Amino acid sequence: MMLMEIKDLTVSYGGIKALRSLNIAFEEKSIVSIIGANGAGKSTLLNTIMNLVPAESGEIFFQGKRISDIKSHELIKLGISLVPEGRMLFSHLTVRDNLHLGAYAFFRTLGKKEVRKRAERVYELFPILKERRDQIAGTLSGGQQQMLAIGRALMADPRLLMLDEPSMGLAPMLVKDIFNVIKHLNSQSMSILLIEQNARAALKMSHYAFVLESGRLASQGTGASLLNDEKIKKAYLGG
Repeated sequence: MMLMEIKDLTVSYGGIKALRSLNIAFEEKSIVSIIGANGAGKSTLLNTIMNLVPAESGEIFFQGKRISDIKSHELIKLGISLVPEGRMLFSHLTVRDNLHLGAYAFFRTLGKKEVRKRAERVYELFPILKERRDQIAGTLSGGQQQMLAIGRALMADPRLLMLDEPSMGLAPMLVKDIFNVIKHLNSQSMSILLIEQNARAALKMSHYAFVLESGRLASQGTGASLLNDEKIKKAYLGG
């Protein structure tokens, strides 16, 4: 079953087209990567899916439902969560408070007990966050902040987790840890839509991938097939 379908999506910023008649679709329970150079439209795509950036034209469907005009907080309730580039944490609040805010849209329906249970699941995934749960988020290391940003998104129990450059600025060992978490979440039937500067690592763990160039779809295929594509190697994988 197709989890998401994007049809003829065009997005403009002040007359400059960031996405041009983009058509992509992917199945549920998969890891899907979007790769491309800076300015290719990758982040714009995720922000448009979340309705943080308005589309000029085109449609987006999630589980067969048209979501193009649905507000961001309602999309979270439908099962889509975004970990934005730069993390966007509430840096003056504690780790615990940041996590609980990730479930804000569900407080009335879930209750405090379920929110705490979801936080415990995040702590199992990232034990360091449990140790630092009373620490102010802005004082965490970069890797811990990325864990917190992912944990906050997981508090909504999404079916689709979108990650924008999760490894940016992290030490190699921490990058490995983040990628292992992504694979673990996918093994639990969560779908992942990933933008990642380390294209080789992203393709290695992706079931499918799309290549954007200047807002257009330039190529697509399984992660394995793109890893062995000479044009992709030359353009994005260092030869």
